[in-house]
Amino acid sequence: MRNIDSQAAKILFQRLQAGEFRAFTSVLTFDELAYRLLLAAIRDNYPGNPLDQLRQNEVQLIETYSPKIVAQLQRLQTFPNLTLLDVTTSDITQMNQMMQQHHLRPRDALHLAAMHKCNCFNLVSQDSDFDHVPYLNRFTLSE
Repeated sequence: MRNIDSQAAKILFQRLQAGEFRAFTSVLTFDELAYRLLLAAIRDNYPGNPLDQLRQNEVQLIETYSPKIVAQLQRLQTFPNLTLLDVTTSDITQMNQMMQQHHLRPRDALHLAAMHKCNCFNLVSQDSDFDHVPYLNRFTLSE
């Protein structure tokens, strides 16, 4: 993942687990994380472009790496003080507005719609596209 400081991430999750704050994420984050974990596993174990490897050997690679990825996602899904938000059909209207208002990509606008549902506008993200949203406070875990 893009230049993430693993020690800073560890501290963040320790503080979350200790109940120093509550955090929210959406099912979209799990989709993105699962895909990135899959590509990282492929990159670590196969030469060349992981997307090319995935395209050529999709079933085998998913069969090989999904047990570990699923275990990681299940642990995160039950992490203390972390609330998982559903994304629903009604969020599409908000997504459309956020795309136009803040010039966000659809998936980012859908993340923002989820943030509106829980009235939480502090965001841990490496994605600078969210800087177009003036009322967001974006924090990074950069090295």
